[in-house]
Amino acid sequence: MISRRKVLAVLVGICISLGIMLLIGDRYAVMELSFSRESGFYEEPFDLEIYAPPGTEIYYTLDGSDPDENSFKYTGPIRIDDATANKNVYSMRTDVSAGFLTEEIDRYHLYDPQYAVPDYPVDKCTVVRSACRDADGNFGGIETRSYFVGYDNKQGYDGIPVMSVVTDPDNLFGNERGIYVLGNSYQEAKQEGTLHIEESWKDCWLEWQGNYHWHGMEWERDSNIQFFDEGRNLLLDKKCGIRIQGGASRGYVPRSLNIYARDMYDQEGRIYIDLFGTDYMADTVTLFAGGNDTVSKLRDMLMARLTEGRAFATMHFTPCILFLDGEYWGVYWLTEKYDDAYLNYYYDVKKNNVIMIKSTDLAEGKEQDYEDYTEMMEFMTNKDMSDADNYQRACELIDMKSYIDYYAAQIYIGRHSDWPSDNEGLWRVRKVEDSEYGDGRWRWMLFDVNFGALSSDLIDANTIASTQGSSDMFYNLCQNPDFREQFIITFMDLANFVFTKEKADALVETYLKQMTEPMRVHRKRFWGTEDETEFLDAVADVQNFLDQRNPYIIKYLKEEFDLAGLPVPVEVEINDITAGNVALNTIEEVFANNSQWSGKYYTDYPITLTASANAGYRFVGWQIEEAEQERVIEAETITLPLSEGGVSVKAIYEKTG
Repeated sequence: MISRRKVLAVLVGICISLGIMLLIGDRYAVMELSFSRESGFYEEPFDLEIYAPPGTEIYYTLDGSDPDENSFKYTGPIRIDDATANKNVYSMRTDVSAGFLTEEIDRYHLYDPQYAVPDYPVDKCTVVRSACRDADGNFGGIETRSYFVGYDNKQGYDGIPVMSVVTDPDNLFGNERGIYVLGNSYQEAKQEGTLHIEESWKDCWLEWQGNYHWHGMEWERDSNIQFFDEGRNLLLDKKCGIRIQGGASRGYVPRSLNIYARDMYDQEGRIYIDLFGTDYMADTVTLFAGGNDTVSKLRDMLMARLTEGRAFATMHFTPCILFLDGEYWGVYWLTEKYDDAYLNYYYDVKKNNVIMIKSTDLAEGKEQDYEDYTEMMEFMTNKDMSDADNYQRACELIDMKSYIDYYAAQIYIGRHSDWPSDNEGLWRVRKVEDSEYGDGRWRWMLFDVNFGALSSDLIDANTIASTQGSSDMFYNLCQNPDFREQFIITFMDLANFVFTKEKADALVETYLKQMTEPMRVHRKRFWGTEDETEFLDAVADVQNFLDQRNPYIIKYLKEEFDLAGLPVPVEVEINDITAGNVALNTIEEVFANNSQWSGKYYTDYPITLTASANAGYRFVGWQIEEAEQERVIEAETITLPLSEGGVSVKAIYEKTG
């Protein structure tokens, strides 16, 4: 089947051959420009030639600005060389964050940014933006190219994709229109005495007014993005909109950007490239700078990887080096954005049938849809959930497995402060659909765990108690015995399988191998230091939390839910790992790497085991050793009460035929 992208390419080619001008929005875009070299990485300098139809003139810029009659007029080849030696321009600006205003930061400020402008030539690419002008003085559409010369021996780029984002500098750095600077918003707020956005943050420069704190379509700017994979192949060259993304982290630099594919920028209106290895073609993606986790940039990615496959939504993360208007702009994560396109692809529901809530605000849907959310919340917070009928109704309103998975995971990692009062996401379909996730129940979405979580100072934090204190809904549900049982079993599943030292250490080790050198270059650019100590210490802090968290939070589980039993050993074995697998409670596959597993569960509740045979094998039975006794059960699914001595279970398979 011919893809939509290929069809569009053919149509554009026809238009080029006929010399037709295509109407895009309210602008005419001449499509005849062509280049002797396309955007990419080159080891040797070269002369770039640009071609246009007879009777037209070519104007171009090298600073990212939109070409006009005052720009360079093309009269011959443009020499393209390593642009790194050129004078730093945008990276030298100190109006990109209130963190640079050291003399104005109150002595009670909450963070010490210690930002520095680079005292060396930052890495650069050559950005060429050109357009044709006809005999009547009319300009056509702008063509953008990004050229990286001599990058084979530069440090900090091995195995990491690169994205070039190009827009007129006024869109980023202009006092009135610039979305990346303090701008007029800061100056006006300072004069009016309304500098802080929220009273509780008045002593923190993060929340001081600036252009970058504004939201909405009015603060979206047109741009061109080019994305090169880790092999430096150009995968994407597209006109998109860009906006600043985040909450308080908008005050940091570098900051996150949302990238929007829309019909108003090009005809596709979608990013027809698989950026995440899942075949998902996004409407919107995010260049995520790490939020409040500016030093390690690890927490959000690590949490998503550890909990992937649980009953709540998680994002995929791809590391990325950003160049902004041709200058090196640091290490980012390229991630998905939760929206109707994301839900349509990953949950197979209709885009126009989605309601999504993010931080208690309506993120997708119609205004009247918000009533569905408030009605659900009122029921969950005000009704007595110890009543069986009320709890049954609760299970009809929300996917209880999704809620329990999400809350158990957040509580385990020590999430508090701005959660669950904020940074909580959930969604449902408006009208019931004939699909697995189209039942109209609310389901949860994980995001923003870069603050108040996964930190060594939270190892002994009783976040079960703090979450009950800050969420009436969670507290009410905990009064129901069925909820408590499922929550405790799920919590122990997460402790035994998801947040294990082995799994976390493996992910952290891979992260350090890939990111230590890029983060060294990043820190030199924004903090003026190549010392890796702070970065390594920040990563070690996350790792230390996961290494030591288990005994504390398991003890609080017993205390807060008045468990009478003890955590006892559970051992599960399989006689032939090629023959099949075993599911334990909410864990679908116990034997991912070897044929033996052990963990601990409270004796208050039984465990459930389910055997599944691979093709060519059949399940024979369970060999159970408990209290110095052995027995065999043939049923594929068994529920085993636990005694003080624990239990040892072996799944027996044999070949068929």
